[in-house]
Amino acid sequence: MFSAIRVIKGAGMNARLKQMWLGALAIFLSGVFASSVLAAGPWNYDRQLPDRKAGVKIDLATALYVDFDKQRYYLVDAQGGQLVSFDNTGKFLAAFNAGGELKTPISLARSQKGVLWVVDRADNRLLQINPRLQKVQRFRVKYPDGSWVRLGKIAIDPKNRIFVLDQLRGSVLELDDDLSVKRQFRGGEAFAGFVDFKLKSDGIWALDGRKAQIYHFDNSGVASAPVSVSGLEFPVSLEVDSAGRFYVLDRHAGIVAVYGPAGDKRFEFLGKGKRPGQLWFPEELVFDWDERLCVVDEGNGRVDILTR
Repeated sequence: MFSAIRVIKGAGMNARLKQMWLGALAIFLSGVFASSVLAAGPWNYDRQLPDRKAGVKIDLATALYVDFDKQRYYLVDAQGGQLVSFDNTGKFLAAFNAGGELKTPISLARSQKGVLWVVDRADNRLLQINPRLQKVQRFRVKYPDGSWVRLGKIAIDPKNRIFVLDQLRGSVLELDDDLSVKRQFRGGEAFAGFVDFKLKSDGIWALDGRKAQIYHFDNSGVASAPVSVSGLEFPVSLEVDSAGRFYVLDRHAGIVAVYGPAGDKRFEFLGKGKRPGQLWFPEELVFDWDERLCVVDEGNGRVDILTR
């Protein structure tokens, strides 16, 4: 753990402290390549992060960032004020809190240049953690009219463009280099607000939780007609697999429901509970590099990983 390390800005940083800061971040971001092959078939419980024998406690799991290049998992612990990393086998690597700068982190993304961007709910700011410069900066995000964005989930595309979810207005926002709103992505007349979004090679996929509708915006920003999905109590997160199937996480029912590209329901799995393979107020779905399904389970303080 690195909770005792503090970030010192400006010149004259103590050499030993700087080395400790670098070491903590290096362990957190370290990478070793590996690969595995998915088998066809139904979804099965594989393992959880952290492993029950690892002795690592997660107070409130809110988001998972998957590093496809280094094959690493980075779990956001909001209540613990930390980011926790695991290797491609699920082995715990390190916990990192940027020298105490993280208060209530809720979402994380990493740029192609290795810069970490963290949404901190404590003061509704976007944190930029630059490992090369040993610097942490905090930013407010505003609309052109000067009103504040209520920051939610964050994602960064291969062109280093930053996208965030406005939890108040329910819009997906593309930010410019000054971290001001450049473009907004919203639904049609019946739109009630997005609760989650995913960046894919073909554009943005976003979930309107109240209306149980899935929107797609192509790379030019043009929206197609929304796809309605049924049989859900409280949908909170979305994933899209390589075959175009939709995976929708139901927070209250504790299930993952799977739909075809036209919204036809195929099946559902998991269920509410606290045992391995059960969910207790889950928060997010994320595919990893082998298209294993990772379910961030806020209530159980873990991530369940499932394979086919």
